[in-house]
Amino acid sequence: MRAAERTLREDMDTLRALAREAGALAITYQRGGIENRTWEKTGGSPVTEADLAVNRLCAARLQTARPDYGWLSEETTDSLDARRKQRCWVVDPIDGTRAFMRDDPNWCVALAVIEEGRAVAGVLYAPRQDRFYEAWTEGGAFLNGQAIRVSDCLAEAGCRLITNEGMLEHPGWPEPWPVLTVARPKPNSTLLRMGLVASGEWDATVTLSAKSDWDLAAGTVLVEQAGGVVTTHKGEPMVFNRTVPAQRSVIAAGAGLHPLLVRRTEFVGIPDPQEKAAPAASTTEQKTMGDAPKSQRQLLHIVFGGELKDVTDVEFEDLSKIDFIGAFPNYKDAYDAWKSAAQRTVDHAEMRYFILHAHKLLDPETGDHHHL
Repeated sequence: MRAAERTLREDMDTLRALAREAGALAITYQRGGIENRTWEKTGGSPVTEADLAVNRLCAARLQTARPDYGWLSEETTDSLDARRKQRCWVVDPIDGTRAFMRDDPNWCVALAVIEEGRAVAGVLYAPRQDRFYEAWTEGGAFLNGQAIRVSDCLAEAGCRLITNEGMLEHPGWPEPWPVLTVARPKPNSTLLRMGLVASGEWDATVTLSAKSDWDLAAGTVLVEQAGGVVTTHKGEPMVFNRTVPAQRSVIAAGAGLHPLLVRRTEFVGIPDPQEKAAPAASTTEQKTMGDAPKSQRQLLHIVFGGELKDVTDVEFEDLSKIDFIGAFPNYKDAYDAWKSAAQRTVDHAEMRYFILHAHKLLDPETGDHHHL
């Protein structure tokens, strides 16, 4: 047996044992054995005492087992130096924290190994569902010890898809989606969605928004070893442990269905998270207004968006979170900006963007109305 293969098998033994121990620890919090305090992280996502306790357990076990590996976890402050190693542990202590908080069984402990940007080993353990997924390079994919395989679905029409149901009805699609079966309810956990694809219970999962490496690493090796394909919505391979540990989107499906889903979604303008590491570019408004010929009349068009309380009405959930795209001198430029913003949010039915043509302005000092 080659040294690399022996190391990978040893890592899998470590991951299997730790995932079960971590799952048992999380359940003690969910069942009220230990107080499970909650907080809100930057960006609004929740974290619980259970997340942090499982994270501490995983760090202690894994960093002791392989002190030469890098470390990346959702609940540990990211350090590029700490994870810039040939191999790196990737941990999501509880994927599906919101489900965990409401006593929903759709959550899991996720552990993976990344080697030179590729996910080579991983386990997902959903203790409340009694589901234990595992996979490693050239070793196959398994659910509770039984080999699993992705489905052989070859068509979009009628396929079984796990995604945001509102995404399919979004007005931004140039080509309507065919009739297909959508999971209701769907797991909040991206990794459990990928597990359902790997086992062939569902044909594909599509998420058209950025996902962190810990949301995808274990699921990626699982789907790939089950015969499937995992990429961004543009067909880009998953390259983990880059400067920004995230991917712009994810499509996981069987080899026949996957390119059809990429063809349908690749036009959506979701930025690459790696762009955050580059110097900030000028805003859309600055570029558009700055490039406009000075001889042209500048009529004010404002493009903005926000989450609606109800898609049948224009009432926003929180005005403090309005997303201002920019101010534009003509309708064409405003429409292009609106279309780009709308396409980025097809995965969120309540997030809508609008063009406001400000044809009348009020000067509060004079009370004069100015018509554009």
